Amino acid sequence: MTHDVPDDPRALTNEETYEELYQEAPVAYFSTTAHDVITRVNGTLLAWTGYREDELIGRRFHELLDPGTQLFYETRHVPVLRLEGEVREVALRIRRADGTMLPVLLNSVLVPGPDGHTRSIRTAMFDATDRSQYERDLLAERRVAESAALRVQVLQNASSAFAASATELDLAESLSEIVRTAVTAGQACVAMLDRSGELEVIAGVNPLEGLTADSVVQAGPDTIGLDAPIFVTASDVDSPYPHVVAGLVTARLASVTLFPLARDGVPMGVVAAFFGRERELDQDALDLVASICRQAGQSLVRIRLQEQLAHLALHDHLTGLPNRARLREEVGRTLALATRASQPLTVMFLDLDGFKPINDKLGHTQGDDVLREVARRLLAGVRQGDIVGRLGGDEFVVVCHEADRAEAERIAERLRVELAKPYADLPPTFAISASIGVVVMHPSLGVPTAPDALLALADDEMYRAKNSGRNRVSVIEL
Repeated sequence: MTHDVPDDPRALTNEETYEELYQEAPVAYFSTTAHDVITRVNGTLLAWTGYREDELIGRRFHELLDPGTQLFYETRHVPVLRLEGEVREVALRIRRADGTMLPVLLNSVLVPGPDGHTRSIRTAMFDATDRSQYERDLLAERRVAESAALRVQVLQNASSAFAASATELDLAESLSEIVRTAVTAGQACVAMLDRSGELEVIAGVNPLEGLTADSVVQAGPDTIGLDAPIFVTASDVDSPYPHVVAGLVTARLASVTLFPLARDGVPMGVVAAFFGRERELDQDALDLVASICRQAGQSLVRIRLQEQLAHLALHDHLTGLPNRARLREEVGRTLALATRASQPLTVMFLDLDGFKPINDKLGHTQGDDVLREVARRLLAGVRQGDIVGRLGGDEFVVVCHEADRAEAERIAERLRVELAKPYADLPPTFAISASIGVVVMHPSLGVPTAPDALLALADDEMYRAKNSGRNRVSVIEL
């Protein structure tokens, strides 16, 4: 057998060079028929995928793709290629011989035959592993940035809402909604410690109300004074809070997380977030709620200080009763209500008899004790809704709504008797009583009387009672 020897030795050299370039190219090359059957592959493709050449020749290319990109290849890549004659940088995933996935980019061109129909398809394949990882890293960083921006926005919204809160209830309602949104909970509520040290829900929704051992959740008190939240899930059969677990099951909830609310180590309450589905809060979410609760604690301290200052401005520091300024407001308010309802209104002016010798001889400390006891007896002797205040010194005022003359006389006489009873730690030689002036006004009679005028009339009646012998009640009716 003889072999044809090329006339030009360079032709063989060029062919060998071309084959070497094709096989060892830095990108993978392969050719397929118009029906996607692989007819030729280079060495780079074999090296990247781990297949032998005989395992690929005669096989349809789309069989090498993972199911997700296979669908894209058949419904997008192939139609565009046939329509436009080429496709560039199509991202797909190739299944290697060992089962792992190789992200690639494809550039494909049609090679038409003499009749214009597709003769073959030539494709260059680029390893997109680094690019895919870069895109994943970029996406992850973008998500981190977006998450951080969202947390900053949540904290800014919380700061604005808490700054605008004028009362404890306002703040609790804002806190409940902000935490619910921050952790995408189904419901949330805020419970504050009351004067007796018990937790009381004051804002939000507690879906376990009536389903647990107490009004909040049994786990609530355990969060007081802690730095970390408490997690209770409905599936935890060994939970130390079985009543909470039972409540979650009954309410068809997956879990509840309770966050402590405190300021400078002083416990204030808890925030509870309820979830209808299994939800694991990551550290970012926990840190976010902790920051929200710290802001809320700071604002709560501010609100309570403001309320204390407002209370001090309108209340007597010794007895805690409304002072002169608050009394004028209350008389004006009660007078307006009585006028609209055409109901009688009674104002009493009380001055203690025998109080000056106590201050002069026993000292102001003893006198202060007497004034505090007088305030207690007055509060105990009036009706619910009546107002007791201290003008200053040993002068007190009582305002009674819907009290006609008969009712006013009964109340005044009861107070006179109570104030004349002995006082503990007060020597028998120092007797205390009260002269009481009473004004009963009937707005329906159309008598124009201002708050200060009512107080002045009651003061006049008090002097009438005192001048008549003290420890008496004097009444005038308008």
